[in-house]
Amino acid sequence: MSNILDIKELSVAYHTEDGTVYALNNIDLELEDGETLGLVGETGAGKTTLAKSIMRLLPVPPAKIEYGDIIFSGENITDMDDEEIRAIRGNKISMIFQDPMSALNPVLTVGEQIKEAILAHNNISEDEAWSKSLEMLETVGITKNRARDYPHQFSGGMKQRVVIAMALACNPQILLADEPTTALDVTIQAQVLAMMRGLKEKFNTATILITHDLGIVAQMCEKVAIIYAGEIVEVGNVHDIFKNTAHPYTKGLLEAIPSIYADCKRLKPIDGLMPDPTIRHEGCAFSERCIYCDDICIHNQPPAVQSVGTDHKVRCWKPLCSTLS
Repeated sequence: MSNILDIKELSVAYHTEDGTVYALNNIDLELEDGETLGLVGETGAGKTTLAKSIMRLLPVPPAKIEYGDIIFSGENITDMDDEEIRAIRGNKISMIFQDPMSALNPVLTVGEQIKEAILAHNNISEDEAWSKSLEMLETVGITKNRARDYPHQFSGGMKQRVVIAMALACNPQILLADEPTTALDVTIQAQVLAMMRGLKEKFNTATILITHDLGIVAQMCEKVAIIYAGEIVEVGNVHDIFKNTAHPYTKGLLEAIPSIYADCKRLKPIDGLMPDPTIRHEGCAFSERCIYCDDICIHNQPPAVQSVGTDHKVRCWKPLCSTLS
């Protein structure tokens, strides 16, 4: 399969009056056509910044793409002017935002909002766009007679379905889902995830799923990228990440998940906090929290090590998995 998205050495910084925040540092990432990639990391790691960089939705200023390329279907998004990126945003690349309350306009009906998205990118009549919006609502499990209802008349799970309908209305090639189930209870979360999986199979949309939940990743994704302090520290298919874990941070994330099989009374957290993003670190970003750390980790950036014959890569001087060398 060919790559629909190639991110190469992407670095993003926020230049503020209080100093510079180095949000992303030399990000390399690939997404194949029709693939679902899970982007996992703790709060502040740079997940949403990466998604907004792809959509060109970063607030400029203070944000700035310092260097790097985002190649979508052979075109460099970072070089596009406003008119060119508007033709892609919401059409070929769409995004599901974390909070459906802030993503929907409270004074427009949900049907009108979906119709608006369709009209922005399709040369069709208003009647045709309205019919398409009704079709999209039914696709996400909302009856068409609710198209004239306002967002406040829907529950949280139903609002998220409306947001998903808007994102998929123009049949995009890439869908960016920024923690789409965070604000939902577990029952509704399961329904939304099942619906997203069905829609992905129907439309064959390549997806980047941003989440904290490794359980969702195991359920939804073919490939996983672990991000820490603005860097991709490990990437591979789901089996490699869960069964042949190579980075100590990934190992810590997996060990922090409660297990029904383990006989333990307390969870095992990762000690410490992420480094200050306003300070450039000369060595491994995870060195202060890593139990395997020594001098080379503190003073030298680790290289990207790849397992022979696979796409499993890790940035670490001492990969835990013996198959990486």
